[in-house]
Amino acid sequence: MMATDDIAIVGLACRFPEASSPTQFWQNLAQGRESIARLSDAQLRHAGVSDSEFEQPSYVKAYTPLADVDKFDARFFGVPTAEAKLMDPQQRTLLEIVYHALEDAGALQTAQQSETGVYATGGGITRSYLYQEATKHFNGNSDTGSLLQLLNDKDFLATRVSYKLNLQGPSLSVQTACSSSMVAVHLARSALLSGEIDIGIAAASCIRLPQDRGYNAAESMIYSPTGRCRTFSDDADGTIFGSGSGAVVLKRYQDALADGDHIYALLKSTAVNNDGAGKFGFTASSVPGQAKAIVKAIALAGISADQLSYIECHGTATKIGDPLEIRSLEKAFSLDTDKKQFCHIGSVKPNIGHLEQAAGLASLIKLALMIKHRRLVPTINFRAPNPKLKLPQSPFKMALDYEAWEPEQQRRYAGLNCLGVGGTNVFAVLSDLPTTDTTLSNDNSFVEPAQDVLCLSAKTKAQLVEYIECIANDERPLPLCALAYNINTSRAHLPIRNTVVINRDMSIAQWREQALTKISAPSEQRRMTFDKPAHYICNPTEFVNPSQLAALTTDMRCQHFTDTHQRWLDSEALTLIIASTAPFAQHVAQLFAFELALYEQLKHWGMKMASFLGEGIGQYVQLLLAGVPLQKWLNTLEKELHTHQRHLSHTQTDCFSQMGEVAIEQEVHLASEAPIIYRNRPSDNTTESVCVCDSGRFTATDLWSLLATIVDQGAHINWQNYYPFNAFEKHTLPNYPFEKKRYWLVDED
Repeated sequence: MMATDDIAIVGLACRFPEASSPTQFWQNLAQGRESIARLSDAQLRHAGVSDSEFEQPSYVKAYTPLADVDKFDARFFGVPTAEAKLMDPQQRTLLEIVYHALEDAGALQTAQQSETGVYATGGGITRSYLYQEATKHFNGNSDTGSLLQLLNDKDFLATRVSYKLNLQGPSLSVQTACSSSMVAVHLARSALLSGEIDIGIAAASCIRLPQDRGYNAAESMIYSPTGRCRTFSDDADGTIFGSGSGAVVLKRYQDALADGDHIYALLKSTAVNNDGAGKFGFTASSVPGQAKAIVKAIALAGISADQLSYIECHGTATKIGDPLEIRSLEKAFSLDTDKKQFCHIGSVKPNIGHLEQAAGLASLIKLALMIKHRRLVPTINFRAPNPKLKLPQSPFKMALDYEAWEPEQQRRYAGLNCLGVGGTNVFAVLSDLPTTDTTLSNDNSFVEPAQDVLCLSAKTKAQLVEYIECIANDERPLPLCALAYNINTSRAHLPIRNTVVINRDMSIAQWREQALTKISAPSEQRRMTFDKPAHYICNPTEFVNPSQLAALTTDMRCQHFTDTHQRWLDSEALTLIIASTAPFAQHVAQLFAFELALYEQLKHWGMKMASFLGEGIGQYVQLLLAGVPLQKWLNTLEKELHTHQRHLSHTQTDCFSQMGEVAIEQEVHLASEAPIIYRNRPSDNTTESVCVCDSGRFTATDLWSLLATIVDQGAHINWQNYYPFNAFEKHTLPNYPFEKKRYWLVDED
């Protein structure tokens, strides 16, 4: 039976030290990589650290490098250059990270159509851009409502994401020090369970500036004098702080299953509390407080403590904090079990440092990836257990190797402990999917199509080329039709478009070649603008090939075409045309039905028509759609066809070909040269694009070519209507390649 309180992690993105993506982050974790760099004296001087400062014995020349904190794709998010330079890098990075997380979840389009909540947190001011750069180098207004405030204050962290990505659910900035990001996860989970939102985004961005400087370990007991984080080790001497950003996309489990989402892990429960006054001081942690949160989360998850086989700990490697955390866990576990050393423990902080407000999300993303890969990863910098932890007498043992995660129980259950200065504790329970539940595979009744269109798009031509290369070089290539489904339904459709007609036998290399060739073509051939008509030309001497029409009617994506085509053939209007005495009446009725069905099919796929214009026979189709009574124009149609019949010099088997030739000579638009014009208005309602569809020789291939032309012109297509429900499985794909440029108040030397 499905647990109704389970929340699915369906998308994630991160930018951590030496890891620009979840894939790179996972590789670093699996390899036991320490992403802490050592600084030279020259680097410290360049960062503004004086010789007298870094020559002190307690000064630690170490930091956790986060790449490209000075860079941003301002053009993509519509941020003017002056504002981009003034905006806090934490906010800039968060925009890109949330966008990538929604891409990973396949929810860029649905997030804007649903109630999507954003719960975000950012780093403090002491090492922030505002404190380190803006107030020193910006001379403008800094009052409430000023650009300086709007672009840097944490109050606007979540709401800027909602504004730029058009997300219309609750948008909250959350601040509880080091537990902030897991509190954000808790709030998103609660809103999902209450039905307040349909998609939840929990995000965090903490960037310490300037980056390339060390710290004086004598300033606080929590700083490591060796510049290493040695969680739970007998030589643990403190922590090192770092920078990073991350985001997860959450949905109700039953919704994620129904939507065929890719699920990393299940969030079974979260519990939040505060220590209150029952501790030595404001910054101290409390064993009873932590234990209460742990016990509550385990109970809410509907499991017992002995079912947990891994705990991702807060693990700051401080001499006081580590023993208190283990004591809290042991106190909570003792209520359910007296078993010893059955549950692995570890922490991500030795790998990337303590990311402050983003620390909890770093732990959550690590744990979600472990569950996805069914692997334990090593906790690095561990020599021997701190004797104060008394691990041999506890339920816990260290995770020290990259190994298969094989718990005693069939399910993998894991806990995540996150603590904040000030006493706000969070504990979460995660699991893999039950063996009885899997994400929905493609509809068994859906036959992989012979052809489809694959639309990749970007804000610039250079980004589009890079995007094509990223997709083509993906280590986990999909069959092209499955790739088309994933890209068309999960990615944004941006102004510079590249739509290629593909078939099931085409290789990824062939698609890449066609896509790049199309980009390199002259612009007037490569992409039609909204104010320049795109003409779809067919041979005007032959009607629709019956076998090709059958191919359309058997394609599930064209079910609307099939139903509409038959409905019109059975309609009173076309019955009257067939019963008339006009030559070619049967042929004209078939033509009517085809054009009307094609028009309705395009509408069903989401193409918005500003107007419908018909030429030749299409004029009568236009009257039919407009609801003009048939008897008002049927006689006119008959007369026109009789008149045309008299122009034929003789009768041959290929009469339709002759009729087309005579019609062209006399500039009379009749049955076999009777285009319908679909005039599409783009979403911004600024101009119109025109697609002319001639119903001469029209095959199934022509339909996909027509659709590719329409999409390239900028038309909005409702891909949820285009594809049968859950036509293919959803997959993780390479993210959009942002075009990053330096935006900083002070130029480089």
